[in-house]
Amino acid sequence: MLAPFSWFCQAIFLIVVVYFAVYVLLEVRVFLISRKVERRKLTELVHLTSETQTDRWPPVSVLLPICNESEVVERLIDAACCLRYPAKQLEILVLDDSSDGTTELARVKIAHYSARGVDIRLLKRRDRKGYKAGNLVNGVQQSRGEFFAIFDADFVPPVDFLLQTIPYFSDPELGFLQTCIGYENRDVSFLTRFQAMEMGHQQYVTIGLSEDGDMASLSGSSCVWRKACVDALGGWNASTVTEDVDLGYRAQFGEWKYAYLREVVSMSILPETISAFRVQRERWGRGLIHSGFKHGKQILLQRMPLMKRMHAISLMSSSVLLASIYVLILLSLPLTYLVHFDGAGMRWGTFAFFVLVALWGLENAFGARRGARFDSKRNIVKHLWDTYCYIAMFLPMAWYYFAGGVRALFGVYGDFHRTPKGNKESFMPRVNGVLLVGEVFTFFYSLTAIWVAFRGGNYFLIPLDVTTCVGFGMVLYWSWKERKRWTRTRGNGAKEFENGDLR
Repeated sequence: MLAPFSWFCQAIFLIVVVYFAVYVLLEVRVFLISRKVERRKLTELVHLTSETQTDRWPPVSVLLPICNESEVVERLIDAACCLRYPAKQLEILVLDDSSDGTTELARVKIAHYSARGVDIRLLKRRDRKGYKAGNLVNGVQQSRGEFFAIFDADFVPPVDFLLQTIPYFSDPELGFLQTCIGYENRDVSFLTRFQAMEMGHQQYVTIGLSEDGDMASLSGSSCVWRKACVDALGGWNASTVTEDVDLGYRAQFGEWKYAYLREVVSMSILPETISAFRVQRERWGRGLIHSGFKHGKQILLQRMPLMKRMHAISLMSSSVLLASIYVLILLSLPLTYLVHFDGAGMRWGTFAFFVLVALWGLENAFGARRGARFDSKRNIVKHLWDTYCYIAMFLPMAWYYFAGGVRALFGVYGDFHRTPKGNKESFMPRVNGVLLVGEVFTFFYSLTAIWVAFRGGNYFLIPLDVTTCVGFGMVLYWSWKERKRWTRTRGNGAKEFENGDLR
């Protein structure tokens, strides 16, 4: 009776390994292109220079979508109002969906800059229909710019952002432009360093994708859109929680060009709590998987060279691949119990998987450090341990993406929760608790798989199970520390209230 189940588990395992192999080989190819570009010091991936002279500076609308961002809204408006650009050609629209004190803080700042002659307005909707996508569509409808520069609430662009980016749009086929993102708080903890490296790797790979003319994924902030491109695509789609990625895919399907400028860097803030991180990544996974399936048919029908098609499929299915790694974690226990890896297929499949993980891990970590600009020399042992922990963190992420994919399959597309930045305590949605329970389950599940492996002398999948315990152990430890800090903060608040210190 167990034989069919055993064969099923082995088949799924090998399918994921082959899937992973194709992805790794394609990513290594792009990584080598990025290295080649870097060695040539070619940092602007369209044939223009930052010194390009523009006879006519076109009107630009700076869009600032915000929602309950009282901690950062003032500095966001300050940064936007400091942008250097011909004043008559620039307007700043604060797109406010807030329900707290953020609106009043924004009003005061806007009044201050309006009195100094800055063209800045507050646009507030009656409801949050469509969430961020709806907010952006509302702003575009009331704008006058030929181009839209978009900055999320936690971003601070350089003062010459528009002067460096707008000249690239002298190419009429350029639909949008993405710039690099740096992180002010990347060195606060290993969690923030991991995020900076993981997104730095994405930016590093984008250099190669852009150079090779392949599809890339848009970050959605610190970017510039051509109004004609946005209008042609029908604007942002509220049916997905990753509206920025969706719009970027549709633009590239429509054969609009894009550019990636690594040397134009806007600063941002990362989530510092594990709760905020897991909720953010579940939302990203849900939106990216939904977008991948949504555009899957079109990518197969789109006319393009084979290599570009493979890169496009790899890009759009990368979130599904990450979610499928969690399937391997779930398969580790039945495979260890039922399969003794006597057959050549499973032996070589397992060996290939770990070789691919090592190759991907080294390539990913190197690209991540380059993309995030971690240039300091470190002790080799500490560096190897940090690289291992960096790889291990992708296993909890696999769980978040798996959960997001399951929710997407059940039609949960628009459940949007903003991500609190920094270490500020904030209300967490119910999914945070569900993900935490899944972390506890997976940690002890993998411990059980290790125990079964040692008991049966079947050691092939122990590296996967040990790494799973390391990754999930880290996030559980951070959850415990976060809970402890939250309890202590509440306790101190209660004492102050009892002593009459709170008024």
